[in-house]
Amino acid sequence: MSWTDRLKEAAYISPSGDRYTFEFENVSNSRNKRTANFGFPDADGTYVQPNGSDGRMFPLLCIFWGANYDLEADAFDAALFEVGAGKLEHPIYGTVDVVPTGNITRRDDLKTAGNQAIIEVTFMSTIGLIYPSAQNDPASEVVAAVEAFNSSQAAEFEENINLDTAVKKATFKNKYDIFLDDVEGGLGVVADTVAEVRAEFKAINDSINRGIDVLIGQPLTLAFQTMQLIQAPARAFSLITAKLDAYKNLATSLISDADGETSISADPIDFYTKDLYAATYVTGSVLSTVNNQFETRADAIEAAAAVLEQFDEVSTWKDANLTELEAIDTGAAYQQLQNAVALTAGFLVEISFSLKQERRIILDRARTIVDLTAELYGSVDDKLDFLIDSNDFSGSEILELPKGKEVVYYV
Repeated sequence: MSWTDRLKEAAYISPSGDRYTFEFENVSNSRNKRTANFGFPDADGTYVQPNGSDGRMFPLLCIFWGANYDLEADAFDAALFEVGAGKLEHPIYGTVDVVPTGNITRRDDLKTAGNQAIIEVTFMSTIGLIYPSAQNDPASEVVAAVEAFNSSQAAEFEENINLDTAVKKATFKNKYDIFLDDVEGGLGVVADTVAEVRAEFKAINDSINRGIDVLIGQPLTLAFQTMQLIQAPARAFSLITAKLDAYKNLATSLISDADGETSISADPIDFYTKDLYAATYVTGSVLSTVNNQFETRADAIEAAAAVLEQFDEVSTWKDANLTELEAIDTGAAYQQLQNAVALTAGFLVEISFSLKQERRIILDRARTIVDLTAELYGSVDDKLDFLIDSNDFSGSEILELPKGKEVVYYV
């Protein structure tokens, strides 16, 4: 028996259970192995920590030919956009649970290769949801997890802020004023997008500034008011990207030094103050996602990745500082924050399967935006701006899209 005898029929079983066979050309697969590298000042070499691997990627050119090739390609193309995971029966690598991902393109060479369609798609192996799914209302459960974090984080702040001298109080007040100014500068623009949120943000900020001399003697109350201030702009239904960027930038500036390395605090009060802000910035990103109406699958997945990345960066920073200070962390606030982030990631991944997926076409002739919007979406009034924003069309393209222009749309 030779290798050709071991080749199997290539097929894809959609989430609805329909099986589609296709021809293929050269095949391949790839897989990213995740690692974290650590260097130590008194030792040569690098410690490489294994952190699992991503799903395996299977790029395929799926070929349909014959008298009914167009109908077969149409059915297969539609199946790739069904919600949920399917099964790939690979001619070499076996049967794998997969989700079609990335750009899916179709080519019908009617002149040079009639009776044939080639659909280019990458299947990614999936293990299903690994984050907890909300049992009832997802947004309510995320908000409840954030509130539990607020209580734990405020208690941790109160326990570790010891201002027993006038010098400590003055130093603390000066630094706290700087942190508050950063919040106002970094989140004020986001808060301004909604009048109600802007009023709440301003009221909390004014309250803290007016009462800071008293509040430094009441760290529990100060912590709660600070967290409410930071989290208020997350409730604004503004662009999700703007909110996530604002919270990420504030956290990064706090936990990184001038060279972009992890900042280390020699003073416990300085560290626990920064920890209050940095961890709450993560909850700001968390709350931003549940106060947003996602339209596309890519947007939801990108938001989940952003929240997870921010949480990992803040957690790494916190671990490094606890080690440097030789401090013992009960982990109560961390566990609540981790739960909020996990619920958020699970929620976003779950809803992504019901959201629109990206598709691309290359125009075969010059088109007007109005005409193309009507063709792609069936209406113009509520989709014209969305098509323009999705593609970032230039001024001249808004007047006329040229032949050969690649256009992104969502189905």
